[in-house]
Amino acid sequence: MAKASSSGPIFRWAIVLIVIALAAVAALSIRTQMKRHESHNPRVPIPYTVTLRETVHGADGNLHAGPETTWAIRTDGSRVLKITEKITQRIINFASGVQVEINDSSNTKTSIMQQGADAAGLQRDPSSKCLNTLAGKPLTSMPETYAGEETVAGYRTAKIVRGGVTEWLALDYGCALVKDRWEFNTGEVSGKELVSLSSGEPDAALFNIPANAKEATPSERILGQQECKDCDAHTKERFKKMDEDYRRLAVKPQ
Repeated sequence: MAKASSSGPIFRWAIVLIVIALAAVAALSIRTQMKRHESHNPRVPIPYTVTLRETVHGADGNLHAGPETTWAIRTDGSRVLKITEKITQRIINFASGVQVEINDSSNTKTSIMQQGADAAGLQRDPSSKCLNTLAGKPLTSMPETYAGEETVAGYRTAKIVRGGVTEWLALDYGCALVKDRWEFNTGEVSGKELVSLSSGEPDAALFNIPANAKEATPSERILGQQECKDCDAHTKERFKKMDEDYRRLAVKPQ
């Protein structure tokens, strides 16, 4: 698994947000392939809120503090990912199929409609050892392996491995992520540790969209008005693709 070296906070946020966006697209691709005539009835999503803090172990042996991340899932299947470092960003996937990515620091947002969205396809199923979603399908297109059950921070977890990524998912809390480890071929290792985990409906504020937030393309929302000077050609191309997808899927004003 490769990762480009970072030379500033803007570049780091560019990489983080692109990885998240690509993961969302991969998950959407799986969900849109689900057959509408499947006879099984997906179970109701399990609500929870979990917060983790990241630490990056550099190839030089130095430690760097990463962002704090919060995942929250509601009973209706809506979910939010909140990332806080120098700025705060949220990605909200509503059960209706609307996805809103918000930069709370600049009060900008990007809104799209995900065709074929399925709330049951957004959450892992504990009865499958967290390998499948509540819709009975893999969450991503990358193959995953169940590597056994372990106790992490007092929680019973399923250890899931895909490539250079290992995740520990709480079996009694809807497969909430309580720990992970990412190993890169640059020698860098990133890991998240649990800060807090709670069951039940999340704080409604996590799903709030400011009425005065400005609608913007993904590149403007992440970078502001400045260009990504620290980004390589590959990253710039990713931003271009994200902006093109946004123009195609953007939620039309009412």
